[in-house]
Formats: sequence, C-alpha cells, structure tokens
Amino acid sequence: MLNMVLEKAKKYGVDDYKVIDPKKIKVHQWVRMKCQFGCPAYDTNYTCPPHVPELEKVREFFSEYTRGILIELSGLETLQDQRKVHKILLKLERDAFLEGYYKAFGISAGPCHLCKSCKAEKGRPCHDMGKRPSLESLGVDVYELVNSSGFNLSPVKMKIDEYKSYGLLLLE
Repeated sequence: MLNMVLEKAKKYGVDDYKVIDPKKIKVHQWVRMKCQFGCPAYDTNYTCPPHVPELEKVREFFSEYTRGILIELSGLETLQDQRKVHKILLKLERDAFLEGYYKAFGISAGPCHLCKSCKAEKGRPCHDMGKRPSLESLGVDVYELVNSSGFNLSPVKMKIDEYKSYGLLLLE
C-alpha cells in the first residue's frame, strides 16, 4: 500500500520524499507567534491562526499517526506555485484513503492558495473540502522538520535562488 502512494507521489511531480515518524514532530509556540506577528495571512484565512486548533490539540493529533511522508517540490518559480504542493497532497490523500489509509491527511507548508480570496476575509463560512491547515499554523518549524528529515532547506535570499516547498501526508 505504501509503495503505491510513493509511486503516485513521483507520478504527480514530487521531486523527493522522506518517510518520517509524526510522533517526533515538534510543535512550537514561537512559530504561532511568527504567524500572528509577521504573516499577512493571519486571521484572513480559515487555514491559519486563529482559525486552527490549539497547540496541545495539534500535539495530540500528530500522536495519532504512525507514519508521515514528507514531500519536496523544487524548481518552483513563485510562492503561488505552492498551490501545486497543496493539490498534490490532496490527490495523495485521496489515493491513500482508497488504498486503506482511511485516516490520511495532507498538510502543506505556507498558507492556503485554493481560492483567490478566502471567505474568512468577509466572515463567510467556507465549506471547501480541500482546505487544510498549514504546517506553520500548527506550530511546526518547517525548517527544523525538513532538515531533521534529511532534506536541505535554507531561506530563499534572492529571487534567482531555487525555491522549494514541502508538504506532509499523515498515514495510519
């Protein structure tokens, strides 16, 4: 079953992946503070704070999974390309579900880009089945997670630098 999900990941354009233990993911308050005091998506997006679970609930959530697939996409040109990661994760989540991983759940780095503008901005409810919280909104230090999993991630300093994005598919 897992091999099928990994094969699909490559088919969908994933450059690399690492299988990780979600119980080892660290959740930090400082990441939430960076969301609140530094991210323009704060309180304008239903997948970002304060519209996501409290950190203690996030820790409990990660503890309910025994396997995660951390995916990497590289060669992206803009932050908007991050939408590709989100869509790939949703496809992988569905594929994994159909293979028997009924608890499959995909989470990408960065804010949601499914819609041009989030309904949260107008206080309207969102019923999009594809919305997922970002790793950062869940208090995950993406640099720590990615680098401790065997990838090499550093800040993009110039527009000509390679831009990578990451996502996590949780499986049980």
